[in-house]
Amino acid sequence: MFGNARILQFIAGAGYGLMQTVTPPQLERTAERDAALRALAGLAGEKGWTIATLREAAGADADLLFPGGRVELIEAWADLVDRDMIERVRFAIDEGDCPRLSQRVRRAILERLELLQPYRNAERRASTLVLSPCSRGVSGRILGRTVNAIWLAAEDTSGGVTWATKRLSLTSIYIPTFLAWLGGADRRVVEQVLDNGLASARRIGELKRRVFRTQAQATQAA
Repeated sequence: MFGNARILQFIAGAGYGLMQTVTPPQLERTAERDAALRALAGLAGEKGWTIATLREAAGADADLLFPGGRVELIEAWADLVDRDMIERVRFAIDEGDCPRLSQRVRRAILERLELLQPYRNAERRASTLVLSPCSRGVSGRILGRTVNAIWLAAEDTSGGVTWATKRLSLTSIYIPTFLAWLGGADRRVVEQVLDNGLASARRIGELKRRVFRTQAQATQAA
């Protein structure tokens, strides 16, 4: 499992990157890249996120699809998982599940982790790499795309400052949940961490609304 120092490093690095770029630019998306990534992920847990593993999994010329090397491989893989998550959650919504926004956010996070379940060791290797000094801020870009994808999957329609603050606040929910899962916690524990985070966010939101109402009433009374 990740130690406390590693958790703090992950949160600090990813959080700083997210603050710098709330929504990083979209990556190149092609069927060929997606197929290569799915093949690679099946081997990466055992052999690592390397160009050699990519060639073994997807063919001798597969490295030409990812000129950015190992960092691009992991960044593109996370983006692919985000897209798969969006499709699964939107299907659930179309079927009438998760009528409330908070329920859809919860569903999206759990669906993403469910998609990653066969690749947990690969995710551990990926997390170690993106926290290295050579990662070029990839942890923040990955997190930025993922929290944005969660809100998109939940069909959030907010805009302006609220759009940005929702994505920033979700980091305090998603990161501990992801790290609990990454460390090997079972689904019950992961859901507890997630639910605690969502409950905390609701309490903060309610407190902010009370403060704003009090300020508005004071302004009107003046």
